Amino acid sequence: MKNLQKGINQFVLQKFISYGLHIGSLKSIWNPDFKPFLSGFRNNFCILNPNLTLLYLRRSIKILLKAHLSNKKILFIGAPIGLEKEFSMLCSKNKHYFMEKAPYGFFTNYKNKIYPGFSKSIQITQRPDLIFLFNPSLDAMVFSEIKVLDIPVISFINSDDDYSRIDYPIPANIRSQKGGLFIYNLFYHLFSTKELKYYKKKSKLDKKAKKI
Repeated sequence: MKNLQKGINQFVLQKFISYGLHIGSLKSIWNPDFKPFLSGFRNNFCILNPNLTLLYLRRSIKILLKAHLSNKKILFIGAPIGLEKEFSMLCSKNKHYFMEKAPYGFFTNYKNKIYPGFSKSIQITQRPDLIFLFNPSLDAMVFSEIKVLDIPVISFINSDDDYSRIDYPIPANIRSQKGGLFIYNLFYHLFSTKELKYYKKKSKLDKKAKKI
């Protein structure tokens, strides 16, 4: 966990500013409730506080990683911009659910239904343990259904979003191709953690075998 957190810290600090993910929406359309996440305004744009982003990202990564390593199901609704097919395949490879957009009524009757994804159709066989939204504004209709099932929701939020129903918000503007690359690399790194733990364990067993 410590090595993962260290890697994430370095990745965020290196890429967050250079990719422009700290530049939020225009001030004319911002949500005033977002003010605690801002460091100020520049040229009529909201400027997000990268230190707060890192703090909230750490918390969400711990939750996502725990679910992933416990073989729990994470449902991703939406995808990183520019890497939609690749992210769909990444989710499928790691046995998580992926949907381009949640259809109306999905969360009230999700069992044993087949829904189209980007790379192939997916079958939902059990209730997701976590939901990750890429755009809470576009997927606002799902919240009333999620509330009944009491499933935690994690989402990146921009300065014009209503995040009042997000359990674990992460302030960052990911609505760009660079933002998409940032998110894809982040989850690729997170999902690789399980494989790294396996190879470390295997390496230790190999060393013991050589001593015998």
